[in-house]
Amino acid sequence: MRAIAFGLAPQLYFRLQTWGSKLPPKALAKLAITYKAQVQRSQAIYAQLAQVLTACAQANLQPVALKGVHLAACYYPEPALRPMNDIDLLFTRQTLVQAEEILLGLGYGGKHKSAETGARVTKHTSTFRREEAGRAKATPNPYLSAGLDRTIEPHSSLEESWFGLKVDITPGIRERVDTAVLTPDAPACHVLNPTDLLHHICLHFCFHLIQGAPSFVQLTDLLVITQHQFFATEERASSDANSSIHKIEWDLFLQRVTEAKSAGYVLAALTLAQKLVGVPLPEHILPKLAEQTPASLRQRIEQMDLAYVLRRTQQKPLNSLADRLQRGIKDRLEIARWAPTWGEKWRVWQTAVQFTRTDTAQMLRK
Repeated sequence: MRAIAFGLAPQLYFRLQTWGSKLPPKALAKLAITYKAQVQRSQAIYAQLAQVLTACAQANLQPVALKGVHLAACYYPEPALRPMNDIDLLFTRQTLVQAEEILLGLGYGGKHKSAETGARVTKHTSTFRREEAGRAKATPNPYLSAGLDRTIEPHSSLEESWFGLKVDITPGIRERVDTAVLTPDAPACHVLNPTDLLHHICLHFCFHLIQGAPSFVQLTDLLVITQHQFFATEERASSDANSSIHKIEWDLFLQRVTEAKSAGYVLAALTLAQKLVGVPLPEHILPKLAEQTPASLRQRIEQMDLAYVLRRTQQKPLNSLADRLQRGIKDRLEIARWAPTWGEKWRVWQTAVQFTRTDTAQMLRK
């Protein structure tokens, strides 16, 4: 059941089948059903993606396909092994309005939220879902959703932000993109190059932890990205095959981490990924990241383990105003520990002082 709740059931079923492992019939049946359901969801997601990418191409828009739809198609053995709850596409700020008009024309309904309220998320401020799908019953856990249709989130940046904590790797991203065919029914589209992809997923995983959001799928993302790097290296050594599409430029990776001032987040992500799933890394990467990380945060990262990840990602639901207020203080204590400077720590606590802009205040108004 934990594998199902964490979004890992398709991968577990695939691995057990590959290894020829024997399971109790009931457990095997549950995993098989979950895997088959994910195959259907994956097919539906790529049908959605094909429709949107085709419409964008006709309008001469070139979005960058992010995270799940890119990883499932290009890094996992088969797309169904990488569950996802939404389709993330990066547009320029200048083309974002046009992209939203395309989604409306395809039958999606849009919801917008100000980046100045709530958690202060800025990378996307709108979500689009087809109206019929929007009436489907919501589930607290996206990996348990029975619906096939998925939300589309048009991004205008790759900034990770949460209650005043923020790091942005958007500058220069579009100039370095690769191109890939994610589904045969759609034109080729832009995707992040491997070096930027690893940086992005490290930050995404770490901010999931900070938010208390499900994180185990992002953890396996880090594994498949780095495994492809080492497999590609072996292939280049034994043949003339062109494996550059999965090549991570490690020194360039460190340079971009330095430029983005993201070392603490990346160190946490890769340290946990190495501890928990054996992510293969060059020996100099973690020490170089540690040099750029404040000592207090470095010590916390050294102590992080599976219990920490489980604690952060399995929090109790908020059932009352008292729960929300208590969680607000507790979460900001956690968030502020990640801030590398006192100025950034104060920016986190300002989001609590500015109570009228919080989700709790919005709820009370209603």
